[in-house]
Amino acid sequence: MDTERIRLVPMTDEMFHVFYQGFENDPCLCRPDQPYVSFRYSGEWVDRYIRRQKDLNRVPLAIICGDEIVGEIIFKDIAPHARAGLSITLRNDGYKGRGIGTQALTEAVRYAFTELDLGEIFADALKTNMRSRLVLEKAGFLQIREDAEFVYYRIGRERNE
Repeated sequence: MDTERIRLVPMTDEMFHVFYQGFENDPCLCRPDQPYVSFRYSGEWVDRYIRRQKDLNRVPLAIICGDEIVGEIIFKDIAPHARAGLSITLRNDGYKGRGIGTQALTEAVRYAFTELDLGEIFADALKTNMRSRLVLEKAGFLQIREDAEFVYYRIGRERNE
């Protein structure tokens, strides 16, 4: 791995803005029926995004490598002391393929089980997004099902003990 050790920290409003100023959409995340649209930073859009995270009681964490915000992990649909969904986004292609996503997911799993006291975490990836699927599997997630568009994953505390 050619990257420094990453760490996860609670994402502040200011950090969201810094993150999205350097963000690029990933064409791998487009559904087959969706055209690719490049991301354009808008402070108003980020403010709405922040409000949505707060309104939905999500737990957003910044992925920090060195002194840079390189990604975000969000715990969502949290059932206290039970389960949550998880999503990960890296800022742009410059941070992909370097082990950052796998390292961040591994740390997020530890955080979920120890700090959030969750028993299981769920995630999904588009069937066509092989990079995300591989990262989930490297971090210990197991495929539990799939449908026409998505592959669904789970990791439980029992697997981590």
